[in-house]
Amino acid sequence: MLGFIVPIKPKEYSKNWAFDNLLLERTARSICNQENDDFKLIIVYTDKPEINFTHRNIHYIHFPFSMIKHYELTDWHERKKWHSAEVAERMMDKGRKIALGCKKAKELNCNYLMGVDSDDLVSSKLGTFVTNYSVANCPGWRINLGYLYEDNAFFAIKNDRIWFINGSTHIIRADLVHVPDLENDYAFHSFSLFENHAWTYEEILNSYNETLQPIPFYGVIYLVHKNNYSTINKFVSGMPVRLVVKKFLKGKIVGQKMRQEFGLYKLEREV
Repeated sequence: MLGFIVPIKPKEYSKNWAFDNLLLERTARSICNQENDDFKLIIVYTDKPEINFTHRNIHYIHFPFSMIKHYELTDWHERKKWHSAEVAERMMDKGRKIALGCKKAKELNCNYLMGVDSDDLVSSKLGTFVTNYSVANCPGWRINLGYLYEDNAFFAIKNDRIWFINGSTHIIRADLVHVPDLENDYAFHSFSLFENHAWTYEEILNSYNETLQPIPFYGVIYLVHKNNYSTINKFVSGMPVRLVVKKFLKGKIVGQKMRQEFGLYKLEREV
């Protein structure tokens, strides 16, 4: 059984809480649109989200711990080479929430775990793929193929290394996901398995000598919107015309079939 873990940022760090809830609801609907019922969705929150969607497979978990400040990180001397204090603190919060969600998913007998960002959309085929995979005890998978999509655009941009820019891209066998001591472990690295997604493949290989397999279809839509760090414009800005054309030639028209597979619908309103 596949466990999807969705961590929610604290309300105080949201640019627009109402809009974030709209995004989360779309993500929850997307996850719960799986072709089979062999999954769980665990939503981990500081402030409980407000969405107009319920499903028997959704489990809400309150995160009872305070934020860890960057100077409290036991490996901050290493992390500061890569992250600002604010980014490290927020990534740590997210990583700890994913860890708590993984713990709950294991208790619910999920044998594969996937961290999903609260604004991403996933293919409805993931659960069936995991359940019916031909190789027993596979260590897990990495989603290579995905789309970048800006709301209301008529096309999405294909990306064959989506794991490099998006966190909703790894499905890992539960016994390979270590759940640290949430109260006493203050090491950033302990909670970075799903967070440091560009290195997750290497982490599993180096730690367990296990190789994550590729998923042979487009598995995720990375939503580009006003509340995240990038936009389609930034994605292509500053590029020579020939590179912009190349990017757009990799586009895919967003039709009804794609919308149904990923649960991609236009938000009712922007707030």
